[in-house]
Amino acid sequence: MPRPLVMVVDDEETSVRICQEALSLEGYEVVSAGGPREAMDLLNAREVDAIVCDVQMPHNGQRVFEFLLDRYPQLAGRFIFITGSQTRKTEIERMDLRIPCLLKPFSIRVLLDTLRATLA
Repeated sequence: MPRPLVMVVDDEETSVRICQEALSLEGYEVVSAGGPREAMDLLNAREVDAIVCDVQMPHNGQRVFEFLLDRYPQLAGRFIFITGSQTRKTEIERMDLRIPCLLKPFSIRVLLDTLRATLA
């Protein structure tokens, strides 16, 4: 059975590495992108099962989400935002997108539980 493929989009290498290691240990296949442009290119090349995306990056992680809604609407419900800003988290929650938004630093358990619920 193929492992679920999760894309991690973040411009902070440490955040990407931590997510990759944790998700890989839980049996997920992981690809990463350092920003929206790279993420969009990967989405055009590979089918992913879920996306974990930082909100605060150059050009904004919300652009990845908007691109996703436009080109791959079936993935919209399998998107998780992460952010280091309580203000940005609140903004995402007020948009009522029904997209989880985790505040950094989040526990690996919270990430894994959120991902499982997103994929269910």
